[in-house]
Amino acid sequence: MTTQTSAMGKTKTGGRFELYAWFFTRATGILFLLMGAFNLIYANLTGGRGHLDVGAQMRWAFFPISSHVSSTSVEVTPNFANPFWQAYSFLLVAFAATHGFNGLRVILEDYVQHPLLLTWLRALLVGIWLFVLVAAAFLVFVLV
Repeated sequence: MTTQTSAMGKTKTGGRFELYAWFFTRATGILFLLMGAFNLIYANLTGGRGHLDVGAQMRWAFFPISSHVSSTSVEVTPNFANPFWQAYSFLLVAFAATHGFNGLRVILEDYVQHPLLLTWLRALLVGIWLFVLVAAAFLVFVLV
């Protein structure tokens, strides 16, 4: 673990976890762009171009559930029943949740000074993150 002193006199400690979290955040930011572009291209190739308006196409491309396109003639249930698309959608939600909650963790560590409060808020954050992942797995794998 390394120790650095900032210009304001505070001592910052950081380890490999912070480095990996920093790289993960950058990699998932790029990955979101690629996964979203792939979903939009797939939506256009499967007939969405002629049956969906732009707003519905964006909703369908990022989370293809039937209620998003109920007023169109595009069938989305077979896509979500496919194991590839189930895994793809779950990974997209898992990466997004982890990316976002990591950002919230960094904000907490920057602004919360009391160690006990910080520990409780971290635990709460991990609990909410796990709930989001379990809910996403339930929605993607069970409700289809």
